[in-house]
Amino acid sequence: MAMRGLTVFISDLRNCSSKEQESKRVEKEMAHIRSKFTSDTHMNGYNRKKYVWKILYMYMLGYEVDFGHMEAVNLISSPKYSEKSVGYAWCALMLREGDELLRLIINSIRVDLISKNDNAVCLALNAICNVGGKEFAEALSQDVLKLLTSNLTKTYVRKKAALTTLRMYRKAPDILSAAEWADKILMLLDEKNIGVLTSISSLVLGVLAIDSSGWEGAAPKAARTLTRLVLNKDYSNDYLYYGIPTPWLQIKLLRMLQFFPPPEEHALKLRVSEVLQRIVSGTDVTKNVNKNNATHAVLFEAINLTIHLGQQHADTLQQSINLLGRFISIREANIRYLGLETMARLSQLQPETLEGLKKHQSTILFSLKDPDISIRRRALDLVYAMCDTASVKETVSELLTYLASADLSIREELVLKIAILAERFAADHQWYVDVVLQLIKSAGDNVSEEIWYRVVQIITNQGDDLQKYATEMVWRALQSESMPHSTLVKVAGYVLGEFGHTIADAPGCSAAQQLELLHKQFGSAEPDVRALLLNTYVKLAHTFTEISGQVQELMQQLSTALDQEVQQRASEYLSLSNPSLDGIKSTVLEMMPHFTERESVVQKTLSKSQGDEGIGGRRATSEARPAAADESETAEPKIPVATPAAPPELAPDLLGSLDDGPSAAVPSGTAADAGNLIGALSLDAAPPAAPTSAVNDLLGLMGDSPAPAPPPAPPAAMSGNLLHDLAGPTPAATPSASATATSGQSAQWQALCLRNDGVLFEDATIQIGVKMEFQGHQGRLALFFGNKTAAPISSLATQLSPCPGVTIQASPLADTLQPRSQQQQLFNIECVAPFGDGPQLAVRFMGGPTPPVLRLPLVASKFMQPLRVDGNEFFRRWKVFDGKELQQIFKLSSVPLPEAAVDKVVCTGMHMALLKGVDPNAANYVLAGWLATKGCGAQADDASVLMRLEVNSAAGMCRASMRASSGELVSLLTKLVIAQLGTPSA
Repeated sequence: MAMRGLTVFISDLRNCSSKEQESKRVEKEMAHIRSKFTSDTHMNGYNRKKYVWKILYMYMLGYEVDFGHMEAVNLISSPKYSEKSVGYAWCALMLREGDELLRLIINSIRVDLISKNDNAVCLALNAICNVGGKEFAEALSQDVLKLLTSNLTKTYVRKKAALTTLRMYRKAPDILSAAEWADKILMLLDEKNIGVLTSISSLVLGVLAIDSSGWEGAAPKAARTLTRLVLNKDYSNDYLYYGIPTPWLQIKLLRMLQFFPPPEEHALKLRVSEVLQRIVSGTDVTKNVNKNNATHAVLFEAINLTIHLGQQHADTLQQSINLLGRFISIREANIRYLGLETMARLSQLQPETLEGLKKHQSTILFSLKDPDISIRRRALDLVYAMCDTASVKETVSELLTYLASADLSIREELVLKIAILAERFAADHQWYVDVVLQLIKSAGDNVSEEIWYRVVQIITNQGDDLQKYATEMVWRALQSESMPHSTLVKVAGYVLGEFGHTIADAPGCSAAQQLELLHKQFGSAEPDVRALLLNTYVKLAHTFTEISGQVQELMQQLSTALDQEVQQRASEYLSLSNPSLDGIKSTVLEMMPHFTERESVVQKTLSKSQGDEGIGGRRATSEARPAAADESETAEPKIPVATPAAPPELAPDLLGSLDDGPSAAVPSGTAADAGNLIGALSLDAAPPAAPTSAVNDLLGLMGDSPAPAPPPAPPAAMSGNLLHDLAGPTPAATPSASATATSGQSAQWQALCLRNDGVLFEDATIQIGVKMEFQGHQGRLALFFGNKTAAPISSLATQLSPCPGVTIQASPLADTLQPRSQQQQLFNIECVAPFGDGPQLAVRFMGGPTPPVLRLPLVASKFMQPLRVDGNEFFRRWKVFDGKELQQIFKLSSVPLPEAAVDKVVCTGMHMALLKGVDPNAANYVLAGWLATKGCGAQADDASVLMRLEVNSAAGMCRASMRASSGELVSLLTKLVIAQLGTPSA
């Protein structure tokens, strides 16, 4: 029966001419419904149902609803279907797993489950599937399982019961004991109804994905059902999809067989073989895309089963190889992708098929040039999986050729795989050294630390012949490069320091020439490279006394270097030159012993980057192209996926002073200014200096340690404590995730990190402005969107990336932006923990080019407060964070560093206090602040953020030292300071 009040209300909302008018109508209706619920204690079912429908409609429009819950719960208990369905609809839309209100409806759901009314039973099953959690599973599982296995249950109820059981099993696996329920559920695989079979297959697959013990009876049942469908064609024409009988069910049954070992029973083995033969031989590519999707979905699952069964079905395996060879050469990208992926899996699980796969190697290598990145990745996986000792040189040569033109998204993985293949299958280690040096020359930026660690380990361990050869090759490579890559300099520094004596007698390779060539790289080298080169200098001087005076002079010069690590090493090496320490010196500078043989660190890196998946063994990836008919969401998971945590509670809006209206336009007499629809937010000052690049990170101290640790594997790159390094290599400091947070950000973003209003982005179509205000750990941010064109912008929407440490609540945003007009979106923000990078903002609309993903200028300094303490208190807090210091050295934009600049950037912009008289050097600055987070006490020790700026006016340099509880917070704030006080090239 139609509800006139609901119809009129929906019509009123649709007729509203503006968002404000709609909001007023909604508020009026909410007030009316609230008063009815409060005053009318004997409301009839019709009115209660009507009002709950209105509440649901308003909720679906995006309005918050905080009442009507008990009325909806009461409707679930109603005997009338029309009222009961409203209650269940409210339950599905308004409640989430874990809500307290769910406990109130468990008994009502149980009553409906055991009732004789099938419609009520279906509503109850739907509710469990939508919001049921572990508590529902424990309380209601027995009732649902009785429905599933009862002979009296109707077909459409049984299907829902099977899928409901799967939901509950994923929440509480203990409810489905194999001993009690396996036989009863597997009996249902004999059902004639295809719909029931599909639902039961989903349930069985879900169970097998977690634990297959006790369910072995599923294999013969699946084989019997496949025989019935594929060979006997026993099915209704209603289940034909483009001529393919129930492709979804076939896929589930084929996958079910892969959970068990190859069958031993002859009849079962023969039955499976006939089914696979029929599927593999009866599939071809057609012009109908939908038919292709269905047939190839079944085919590829059949091939996966054939791979699983192995040589038991050798003929089918060979047919599969021939088919895959055809598939990887056709135009259809989906089929090419699946063909390459399946070939990689085949080569891994059935190595004896490699010879057959190699016949298609030219086609596979050609796929490396495919315009689709996902196909290129699968082709690379396949080439990697097919490589062996006989083909390694040809394969690596092809991959090195491809590396020259490969795009950035695949280069790092490609370099790792080339290095692994060259090491794993190398006939001689000299060729391996040549390959790694070629990798460094052609793709130095993509050669990870682990690769050069590994090559120097192998050189050290393999004896004199390889050491001499490697030293010659490294020397030639270093000579041939006018600007050698830092990785090549590291390798050269280690190899020449350890084995430079092996080539010292050759023309042009004397110790003095080695020292001269290496020192040419010192001035432009990064901090960790400089530290390693100092080790090399000392080792060369220890071996060749003719250059010891030159090295001694270098060490004296570097003992006063601004770089703390270089200074410390140079001073300690000078101390070692004391004749009384000759014994210690000989021990410290002796040749490195052999490394302990372990699993290749390069292989570990590749495994980690791929999430520990076997090459070619991916059953479901984010890039996978589904060349199959659509499956329901209730289909079994290929890999169990963890449920994401619920988002944190959003911060309440406690600040009411931010202007909710649009900004007034600033009058301008120029045509260009007419496009500035957010005039009040325009930057009124020149943009700040460009952010500091990673090249100019003089110390490279991006970890938690105040001094940079050199790479861990080559012991030549020692830490500051020389004697400690004799015990073995030290772990490298891990760069913080936000170490380059300001790198590449716009000038507008840099400015907005220190002020609270301005333009974040602007092009010919749209202008995006920002206004912010903060109070303690809470804040509000308004984004203003201005349409600069003469046409409306439609489908306007925003999305924020998650940001640990910050909760954000966004207001609704109208999806249409009229020409030459402006609208805003408000965000309530709460800081709950220290954080580094702020959230990213994606803006999407129709009517112009989409802006790039923007980083919001929401940095931790927005929540900071000045901390005014004396010198004793400052240093007490400073010691609290021992081991959590970050130092950066940068070139000042203004010498000497004026106090006004520090006050503007650090005090005004970052809300820290300038503490005078703490540092006896008047040119230095000491600053302190504390980060306000939810639940944190004011000015607590662990909330402190402490900074020291030590200025060397003669050199025009400054060392920034910062300590706080969070490495990401310290790294980001340090970068901000350097970007503002340093030169653009600093």
